[in-house]
Amino acid sequence: MSIYLDYAATAPLRPEVRALLARCYAQDWGNASSLHRDGHAARMHFEDARERIARVLGARVEEIIFTSGATEANNLAILGWMRQQPRGSHLIVSGIEHPSTWEAAEALTYEGFQLDIAPVDSSGRVDVAGLLHRVRANTALVSLMAVNNEVGTIQPVAELARLARGWKLHVDAVQSGLVGWPELAGIDMLSLSAHKLGGPVGSGCLFLRQGLRLAPLLIGGAQEDHRRAGTSNVIGALALAEALEATGRQRSEETGRLTELRDQLEAKLGAIDGAVRLGSERSPHISSWFFEGVRAEPLLVLFDLEGISVSSGSACSSHSVEPSRVVSAMGFSPEQARGLIRFSLGHASTEKEVDFAGRRAGLLVEKARRQGGTEN
Repeated sequence: MSIYLDYAATAPLRPEVRALLARCYAQDWGNASSLHRDGHAARMHFEDARERIARVLGARVEEIIFTSGATEANNLAILGWMRQQPRGSHLIVSGIEHPSTWEAAEALTYEGFQLDIAPVDSSGRVDVAGLLHRVRANTALVSLMAVNNEVGTIQPVAELARLARGWKLHVDAVQSGLVGWPELAGIDMLSLSAHKLGGPVGSGCLFLRQGLRLAPLLIGGAQEDHRRAGTSNVIGALALAEALEATGRQRSEETGRLTELRDQLEAKLGAIDGAVRLGSERSPHISSWFFEGVRAEPLLVLFDLEGISVSSGSACSSHSVEPSRVVSAMGFSPEQARGLIRFSLGHASTEKEVDFAGRRAGLLVEKARRQGGTEN
């Protein structure tokens, strides 16, 4: 049996997206920047995708910038905005951000900008008061994810948006499909990725509030109103629109179904000796744990040998031997942070899969302990 429980890393293609891609790749697609009829047809499809995405988000058409994914969208928002500010300007990110946000913010410190890290509590929720205490007169940007990708905690984005004064707010909404994308009021930029929603890898977008301009990361073409050069990914844009719409249509049903599956899984995981669940007020698709005395790496190998795909946190840093930065920011020890195991559910997850994974987990944890998968 092969069981996939790593949807927070990437999701299998949704059936409707797979059907769309089959139709698209069966046709000859022109370059959307070309002036002939094939190019015009491609441009019409491309702009139709933009309109559909804007409708889902409640945005204006011109506020949608297509990117290669959320990493580029996060980089464009943070680097593109800050590089237009005076040197020495200040930005704030939380201690639990995705590497594409965290490392972009760190990179700016080498360019003369100032960075503060907002604290989080033991559940992985950003302390709004602590964040606002760090705001300065020259604060130009605050960046906060809507749902944490490692422990699933829902972040106080709406509260922060209401309190925004002078500085711009960027939201990484990649993991928020099942709890709903944040209302755009008070939000200046918002990042999305297709492959977390059952779309293909390589397609994403950035919402950029009308009237704001960014320094482009990619140059060499007038695409995306000079905001992002490169041949338009027409098929990727259509697939992103399809995945967004499908997620929105099915959200209510899927949220309830996945909450039940997660609760069934957690009932079994919680019965394991030394099991500790991380996070509260979580998205229904993420359940993260550590098991006393067990490191993540040997346990992940045992799960994989059983045909169960789980992870140790962010797929963008899963090959690192360092403790989870997110878990460390939550106040846990380095030993605990090295033990993070994340189970994440999605549109194709079944009760049978969850039941099997939950029943096997206890045996695999004990096996890891016997084999010495512990900290010294």
